[in-house]
Amino acid sequence: MSWQSTAKKRAAKSDPIYHNRLVNSSSNKRAAKSDPINSKRFINNSSNKRTAKLDPINYKRFSNSSSNKRTAKSDSLNYKRFSNTATKKNAAESDPLKHKQLINTIPKERIAKRTAKSDPIYNNRLVNMLVNRILKHGKKSLAYRILYRAMRKIQRKTAKNPLVVLRQAIRGVTPKVTVKTRRKSGSTYQVPIKIRSTKAKVLAIRWLLGASRKRPGRNMDLKLSYELINAAKKQGNAIRKKEETHRMAEANRAFAHYR
Repeated sequence: MSWQSTAKKRAAKSDPIYHNRLVNSSSNKRAAKSDPINSKRFINNSSNKRTAKLDPINYKRFSNSSSNKRTAKSDSLNYKRFSNTATKKNAAESDPLKHKQLINTIPKERIAKRTAKSDPIYNNRLVNMLVNRILKHGKKSLAYRILYRAMRKIQRKTAKNPLVVLRQAIRGVTPKVTVKTRRKSGSTYQVPIKIRSTKAKVLAIRWLLGASRKRPGRNMDLKLSYELINAAKKQGNAIRKKEETHRMAEANRAFAHYR
């Protein structure tokens, strides 16, 4: 035994608080040496404490985690939560797919579907949908001007409510089925597919605008008004496009199973 350890023991005997600490630590060491599992824990604990005290940030983390564990163990329900969250976090960190799932924990029922806004004058969603399709290079005020002028021209020519004419035109052009290209074993097939009402409306608006742009002349509001009036009467290029799509779907009925 070195003279330093004997000096420590003498100092400990004179100071009762220090003496208690020394006795406890030595008894712990003896118990740890006799039990190999406890020995490992004791060594790891002491090394962690030493490193934590040297590094003040790590020391705070170490003390907080130990206090959390103590409170969790005393409360059984809290302990389960604590252990479950820890395992989930570890699993998520190792697997990136699980990590995304952990972040996106909002159920799908809560996420509301986006609905189209209505326009300021007619307060109608169809009008706003049409404006958004007319829109080019972010010039929305110009798109509104084109459509409202076209609506005024429809009212003058037909002496009817322009909204009724617009609804009739879109209903007339809306397709029930569409055709999609599918590639199967080196050859392409036109496969007929049923479409939802919203998608069908979007297609109808696209065809109406495409037909009105192809018309001769430079005045877009005039061309659009003519196309809408014709579509309401079941005439024009947009109606022809719808009929052509239906004919193609009927012709390729045999390939419907390639969906």
